[in-house]
Amino acid sequence: CVLVQTLRIERSISEEPVGFEQCVEKDLEHTEGRLQMEEFPLPEFQATYLRFIIKSAFDHFVSVHRVMAEGT
Repeated sequence: CVLVQTLRIERSISEEPVGFEQCVEKDLEHTEGRLQMEEFPLPEFQATYLRFIIKSAFDHFVSVHRVMAEGT
């Protein structure tokens, strides 16, 4: 991503995307002119849906270029 200051990841284990609970919230480093690349190692858990919330930014506009979630 670019210019994201605070990011929260939430999960839902419901069959529908409801009842989300927070997994992690993290302040990202400001990387002037470069992509912000972050890993969020989480303890083993089950999730049907993930929700990514950009809580704050370093500027008026941000961009997310790629999201990868690995698991079984």
